[in-house]
Amino acid sequence: MARHHFAKTLAIGLTMALAAGAAQAQAPTRDPSTLIAVLAGMDARGEMEGREGGQVRLNVVTPGGIFGAEFIGCDEAGRACRALGFSASVAKRTLTLDHLNTFNSRDILCRAVMRGEQADIRYGLLLADSQTEGDLRDQVAVWQRCLGAFAGLANDPEGFLGAP
Repeated sequence: MARHHFAKTLAIGLTMALAAGAAQAQAPTRDPSTLIAVLAGMDARGEMEGREGGQVRLNVVTPGGIFGAEFIGCDEAGRACRALGFSASVAKRTLTLDHLNTFNSRDILCRAVMRGEQADIRYGLLLADSQTEGDLRDQVAVWQRCLGAFAGLANDPEGFLGAP
């Protein structure tokens, strides 16, 4: 009887430990503070810019430049957000609407738009409770790829678009 009780107690303890480990592994990626922590591990920092009407805006400072991150559809506490959008802008210089349209037709994740004398690059994603910090890090890497492609476009539109 004691042996059965010990085995049952051990099984319950292991189940609880595994559940606690799973809870720790699944960081609350729908909370802006998680992105700030992820960025800190990537030699960048997120700074709160503002919060209004279910949106939380961050400025992200990296060795390569500054971009924006906006959490959308957040609860009243500015957490449990439904989506995250990244954005950056450059002076349009020699970029034309045709350049941006061609860029958009080649890249389904990164979107470029013209806004007055500025060209903007955007990338958005839906957030879920099942996502981990690693998933969020992967999304930041996709965004960094978007920024690299957009820099290539902005610096030499004809050369960038002429390349396969």
